[in-house]
Amino acid sequence: MFNASLIDVPRPLVDPISSLVEAVSVASLAVYRPLRCSSIIIAMNNQGCGQGIIVTQPVTKTSAHSLIGVCSGVPNTTRITLISTRTRSPIDPDDAELLQHLVHLFNTAGITLVDWVVIGRGGLYCPRSLTDMPDPWVSSLAN
Repeated sequence: MFNASLIDVPRPLVDPISSLVEAVSVASLAVYRPLRCSSIIIAMNNQGCGQGIIVTQPVTKTSAHSLIGVCSGVPNTTRITLISTRTRSPIDPDDAELLQHLVHLFNTAGITLVDWVVIGRGGLYCPRSLTDMPDPWVSSLAN
């Protein structure tokens, strides 16, 4: 999928996660194999450094509130990257609406949702590609 090694994985609490490839590299450390439906949350501080990796239930409108609760339990978390794993094709047309819901809920909780990546059979995609949202990795460290 990506041509990266552990040398490319940002060190927790030291190196900022500044690209999609780096975020997926970090998340790959926690992906269940064989693939099953789950969510991986990369909790980050203001500088974009990883604070923790949390593996939890799949993301839905209903589970979003509990995901915020889990993130709130990691000290100094101000931003997250969410990685969903699915056992089917990664693309779901309802993801655009779910993304808008997630961005709103996390912002209300004081946490920035930097990006959401979905990994499934056949590859990965970012639900923001179904919307007019800009690529967050260009400006994520400037915020």
